Amino acid sequence: MLKTRYVVASVSLLIVIFVAVMFFLPNFQIDKATKGNTYTESVFDQSKVTNVDITVDDEDLTSILENPTEKEIINADVTIDGETVKNVGFRTKGNLSLNSVVQMEDSDRYSWKIDFDYYQEDQDLHGLKKLALNNNYSDPTYMREYLSYTLMEKMGIATPGHSYMYVTINGKEWGLYLGVEAIEETFLDTHFSDGTGDLYYPDGTGSDLKWISDDIDDYTGMNLKTNDNSDQSALIKLLNVINNGGDLDEVMDVDEMLRYFAANTALVNLDHYQGDKKHNYYLYEENGIFSILPWDYNMSFGGYSVGGGGKGPVVGQETANEGEDKAVAQKDPASVNEDSSPAKAKLPEGAPNKNGGGDMSANFMNEDNINFSITEPVSGTTLEDRPLLNALLTNDEYREKYNEYLNDIAVDYFSEENMKAMTKEISTLITPFVEKDPTKFYSMDEYTEATSGEKTLVNFATQRADSILAQLSGDLVVEADTQSSMGSAAPNMEKENGAAMQPPNMGNGEGGAPIQPPNMGDGENGIAMQPPGMNRDLDSRGGINSSYSKETIILSSALLLLLFGAIAFAHSFRRRGRKG
Repeated sequence: MLKTRYVVASVSLLIVIFVAVMFFLPNFQIDKATKGNTYTESVFDQSKVTNVDITVDDEDLTSILENPTEKEIINADVTIDGETVKNVGFRTKGNLSLNSVVQMEDSDRYSWKIDFDYYQEDQDLHGLKKLALNNNYSDPTYMREYLSYTLMEKMGIATPGHSYMYVTINGKEWGLYLGVEAIEETFLDTHFSDGTGDLYYPDGTGSDLKWISDDIDDYTGMNLKTNDNSDQSALIKLLNVINNGGDLDEVMDVDEMLRYFAANTALVNLDHYQGDKKHNYYLYEENGIFSILPWDYNMSFGGYSVGGGGKGPVVGQETANEGEDKAVAQKDPASVNEDSSPAKAKLPEGAPNKNGGGDMSANFMNEDNINFSITEPVSGTTLEDRPLLNALLTNDEYREKYNEYLNDIAVDYFSEENMKAMTKEISTLITPFVEKDPTKFYSMDEYTEATSGEKTLVNFATQRADSILAQLSGDLVVEADTQSSMGSAAPNMEKENGAAMQPPNMGNGEGGAPIQPPNMGDGENGIAMQPPGMNRDLDSRGGINSSYSKETIILSSALLLLLFGAIAFAHSFRRRGRKG
């Protein structure tokens, strides 16, 4: 029989272990990105172009190519760099880009979506559940979306994994795509301390975040993507505060929002909340605090022109639930996602194809885009009609911080040295794949001109940086373009004395005094890329993560029960020993 001293020693050891675990566990929280989910490195390896081979039934493929706007989900096997996942969901995705490709007589280069867990709920690829394959529509450089997500990462924004992928379907080359992680539960678990909050994809009634009422049913376009049974009271509180007044810090991660809008404004990304369509963003609420998440940047760098996108085709403003993908919803309501569009929607008759005169990328370096207002950073609407942004920028303290982040972007990320280095690295990686891409929207001459000619993303960024710095200094005043009709008006530029002012010198100081950026310290290649106070070890609200996660609470509870059980056993053992 066990001796009492052994039992006492065992219980004492359990107590020591329990205390140690409770004391040290918060300091040894396993990073969500590495806790069984390695896809950020294994799937989205940015040092190479990943091979994605998709195998589907020939009849199923014919069906979705003949009816792409129905977004029919078919069964597929997907092999990514030699690793095969069988029995996954596969369909077309997109809205404007999808319908634009539909109008092309010579192209089936659709964007695609892969749902690894569509047929088997527990199936994934290194933790990744859903993968978007974006077709780089209206982007002869193949770089707009990639560079935009990179900026968001540099600004400390939770950003989906992304890398270049070369796609084949049934052995046929489909071309060079950008693979992007879907924003859903796995993404939230990777980037946030808890990851179980309410996720929204606003698109439709209420997506401008204007106050309607305290009845959540009136906000039909907010599109809750997680927690179907949530009462969404936190969203109503957010809407009330930003529209009717209150403490913004109680309902949102203010600093994260400021970094996000500074980056989006610098990128002149207007197919977005800041534009006339008021979509292409996510809101995520955790413990009552909202963050904003980036999505869909193929129209950044001025690709969707100032003035409501007047330089490109317009399908029409969606209302209420028109954006819901009914064809997909009938099969699986949970699979309706951010890229939904009315089945069989068509562009207007005569809409431009890939090289038509209405190419949305053609005039990206026009004066309106370069000098897009940082003071009233909206297009096709007014700042008052975008209450989330308005609430932030009407606060002097927050406006000053927003301006600081814009300054950081202008002198760091958008510097000629940095942009040249990044675009050269990307070009070296992808050019061989662009050359062999049989479905590309642009010729190799157009790709070469877009990446090394007079109108490149490098030139856009450097000129945009000069304009941002001139606006910050007060040397350039630009009014927002609130037009929502076709076409766009030139910004109103004048000095404080009312005299007309020419746009700032966009060169290296020739013909005018150069704008000298402040010394931002030593970062990569001499550039300090991380904004002040940004630290990837911080939690989603910018502070050190000292809270206990759900996993910590469960583990601690189990240890506590075990401890109580051991004490009870020891007490019972000692009583039995005395009776003997």
